[in-house]
Amino acid sequence: MISITRTEYAFATIDASTREWEAIKAIVRYCANNYRNTELLYRIPGPEEQRLDKLQSLSEIMDHVWGAPPHEDIYRDQLFLITNCITDTDGKALPDVDDELHANLAEQMYSLGVYDIFNDDNVSDEQWASWQIERSIHNTKTWIIKLHSKQTDKAGQPYVQHPLRVHMRLQKLFPDADEDVRHAALLHDMIEDCGITPQALRERGYSDKTIHIVETVTKQADNGLTYKQRIQQLAKTGPLGAIQVKLCDLLDNTDPERLKSLPPEKATSLSKRYSKAIEILQSHLDNLD
Repeated sequence: MISITRTEYAFATIDASTREWEAIKAIVRYCANNYRNTELLYRIPGPEEQRLDKLQSLSEIMDHVWGAPPHEDIYRDQLFLITNCITDTDGKALPDVDDELHANLAEQMYSLGVYDIFNDDNVSDEQWASWQIERSIHNTKTWIIKLHSKQTDKAGQPYVQHPLRVHMRLQKLFPDADEDVRHAALLHDMIEDCGITPQALRERGYSDKTIHIVETVTKQADNGLTYKQRIQQLAKTGPLGAIQVKLCDLLDNTDPERLKSLPPEKATSLSKRYSKAIEILQSHLDNLD
């Protein structure tokens, strides 16, 4: 059975059986590939030129980023879109989807009243402010998932999982990190790996603080410094948010679960290279306490 629980302003947790979830992914995938043959052409809100992109982005996320349910921090509009895909194609024979299961999924979605789940009565001003931040963070997550979608890491895994983990680690180690630092954790590889310029970040509405952190942790070509010297410079002159983001970046790069998927000699080399850098940054942070 499917369950949906609202967790924040525009987010919820969705749970389903493995069989149900695989069917839901297949339905969304069908809609993304056959958009013009569905009623979604008229049902998805927003400018017409962006509707197909929303579907395709959702399908990519479900196929390549989200694992087995339950899934937390699902954006409200993603849930609405999933619901529309299921209910609007009910009764059609879709490839890779059992007709009886499809009908059952549609019935569950109708019964759950997904739109009613996000009733906004009795929400405090403080909660609204907090939820607005989470919505902004979610928008950044969606953007980086799209831009990193075709990239893989040294172990051949989807690269986007790295900045998402860095952001999670930042929240765990530095729970007081503000919205700007959280955005920077998600965006920290955008300049170097995706060709996104600081001006492009500014045009998307990111603050000067966020952009400065991203620039600070981005490797500068031909600056004449060794890796160790760059880390030492960051520790001495970098803003606190940049040091926190870089530390979380390095901790993820040296996570034993990631290293064991690499050839032993490569894992040893990276561990040795990054361990000293982690020590330098951690020592600086300890001295600030």
